Amino acid sequence: MKKSISDILKTIPKLPGIYIMKDSHGEILYIGKAKSLNTRVRSYFQKSHNMPVRTRIFTDKVCDIKFLTTKTEAEALILESNFIKKHQPRYNVLLKDDKHYPYLRLTTQEKFPRLEVIRRVKKDGATYFGPYTMVKEIRETIRLIYKIFPLRQSRDRLDGTPLRRPCLNYQMGRCLAPCAGYPSMEEYQQVVQDVKLFLKGKNNELIKSLEKKMNSAANQLNYEEAGVYRDKISAVQTVLSKQKIISTSLEDQDILGYCRENNQVMMQILIVRNGKMVGEKNYRMKILDDADNNEILSSFLKQYYADEIILPKTILLPQSIDECSLIEDWLSNKKEGRVRLEIPLRGKKRDLLHMAKEYANFALRAEFDKGDLGLRSLEELKETLELKYFPEVIEGFDISNISGKHAVGSVVVFKNAISENSEYRRFKIENVKGIDDYAMLREVIGRRYSRIIREKKVLPNLILIDGGKGHLSSAERIIHELGISEKVDLACIAKGKFRNNVETDEVLLPGKKNSVYFRENSPSRFLLQRIRDESHRFAISYHRKLRDKSSLVSPLESVPGIGKKKRLLLLKNFGSLDVIRRASLIELKTVPGITEKLAQKIMRTLGPE
Repeated sequence: MKKSISDILKTIPKLPGIYIMKDSHGEILYIGKAKSLNTRVRSYFQKSHNMPVRTRIFTDKVCDIKFLTTKTEAEALILESNFIKKHQPRYNVLLKDDKHYPYLRLTTQEKFPRLEVIRRVKKDGATYFGPYTMVKEIRETIRLIYKIFPLRQSRDRLDGTPLRRPCLNYQMGRCLAPCAGYPSMEEYQQVVQDVKLFLKGKNNELIKSLEKKMNSAANQLNYEEAGVYRDKISAVQTVLSKQKIISTSLEDQDILGYCRENNQVMMQILIVRNGKMVGEKNYRMKILDDADNNEILSSFLKQYYADEIILPKTILLPQSIDECSLIEDWLSNKKEGRVRLEIPLRGKKRDLLHMAKEYANFALRAEFDKGDLGLRSLEELKETLELKYFPEVIEGFDISNISGKHAVGSVVVFKNAISENSEYRRFKIENVKGIDDYAMLREVIGRRYSRIIREKKVLPNLILIDGGKGHLSSAERIIHELGISEKVDLACIAKGKFRNNVETDEVLLPGKKNSVYFRENSPSRFLLQRIRDESHRFAISYHRKLRDKSSLVSPLESVPGIGKKKRLLLLKNFGSLDVIRRASLIELKTVPGITEKLAQKIMRTLGPE
C-alpha cells in the first residue's frame, strides 16, 4: 500500500542529507539539501501565506519523497549538486549550458612528459592548465610551445629505452628525441620546467632562465645555441606584450557577474590566473520567475564547481549568499587549499564585477536577438513558400558517396532556427547497390520516418532536401508511401546557374513548376542554405570516416587463413605490403606458421602490383 505524504513525513530523520520530491509518475520535481531533513521537508507542507508560488505549485504535485542521509551538511551539499546536474529537476534552478571547456594536460606523471588537450580534469598526477574558452586558442598555444620548446609530440610510453630513429622534429631542433633515447631525464625535465613556467604565465621568470642559458652559451662561444635562446626570448616577450594584466598581485581569481530578465539568466565568469585574464565563459540558467537572486547565485556555484578541480584562490561575487561559509569549506576541501568567496564593495575588484555584469548583459542581449532573428526568418519562410505549417522544426537530408562506394545519408534537425546537434542522425546505405542517389534518399527518409511513426514521436514541420527536381520527386514519393504527406511540408534547395554563387540557389516545391526566389539578403533563405550546408557537412564527415577506415584495412585481411598474428608476423619479417607482394613462395614459407598452401593463397590474393 502506498504511503501518504503525512506518513512519509513521520519517517524522515533529523539528520543532514538530501530530499528528492517526485510526482505520481515518478518524475523528480525538486531536489534539495538540509542540515536537518525532518525540519526542512516538513516546512514545505505547513500552510503559509509567505510560501513562494513555485513552491506551492510543486508541493501540490508531490506524491513521494525519497531521502539520503549524510554525515555532514557539507556532504549533503556535494550530493545535492551532483544529483541536480544528473536529474535536472523541473523546479530547481538549473545550469543549462553544461559545457566542458578544454584544458592542457602536461603528463608530469610520466618520465618524459608530453602535452595533450582534454575536456575532463582528473587527479592522476598530471599537471593541468586552463580552462581555455576556445579550441582554436589552445591549438595556437600548443603550436607556440612546440616552436619555442623541444617538447616531444609523440604519444609513446617512454622509459628511456630507444624505440626508433629520431624523426624530422629532431632534425629541425624542435624535439630532443626521447623516443630515440637521446636526452637524459634531467635534460628533458629542464624543458618541462620551462613549459610549466610558460603555461603558468610566469614569463618574466622564464625570460630570466632563458637569458641565463643564452649568456652561458655565448660565453662558451656556442653562438648558434645562444641564437636559439635569443629567438625563444623574443617569442615569449611577444606573448607577454599581448597579455592583459588584471591584478598586479598575480593571484588566481574567478569573477562572477550575471544579468537577469524574467525567467532568463546569463551567468558570466571572468577567469584570471597569475593576475592575467586568460578567458571568459558564459552560461544560461533556467529559472522560474519567483526564484530569488540568492538562490540563483548559490545554485550556480554548486553546479558549476561540482565538476571543477582546478580552483582559484578567490571567487568574486556580486552579492552575499546564505550558504557562503558552507560553500567556501566545500571548495577549500576540493582544492586542498583555502578558497575565499569575496563580495568587494569598491576598488579594482568591484570594477571587475561590473565588467563581468556587462559581459553577461551583452551575452543575454545576443541570445534574445538570435531568437528574434530566428522567429522572423521562420515567419518569412512560411509566407514565401506558402507552407501549411509553421516551420518550427526543420529536418534537412543529404546523401554522400563516390561512385556508389561508402554511401551514407544524413539528417540534421533545426528547432526554432537553431541546430539541435544531439538530434542529428546518420545512415549507412544498406539496400541500394551502385550509383542511385534517388533510391538512397528514399531509403534514408523511409528509415527515418518509419521509426518516428513506429515510436509515435513528433514529425518535423518541414523536410528540406539537398538536390534537384529528381531528389524532390523521390522524397515526395516515399513521404506519400509513408502516409505523412499531409502532415509535413516538403521543399528542396538546389544549386542555381552559378554553382559557387549562393545568390542563384533555387528552392523547389512539390506541384510547382517554377522555382521560388527570395528577396536579397533574406534571412529565411540564409536559414535554408545553412541547413543544406550543415546536412552536407554531416554526411561528408561520415562518408570520409568510413572511407578512411576502409583505407586502413590491410589486403592481407582478405586472405583466408591469415589472422592477426600471422599478418603481423608477415609485416614484421618483410617490412611492408609491397615486399610481401613481391616475395616468392619459398620466401613466404620461411615465416613461422605460413604453409605452402597459405603462401599460395597470399600470392593469389595479393597478386602482382
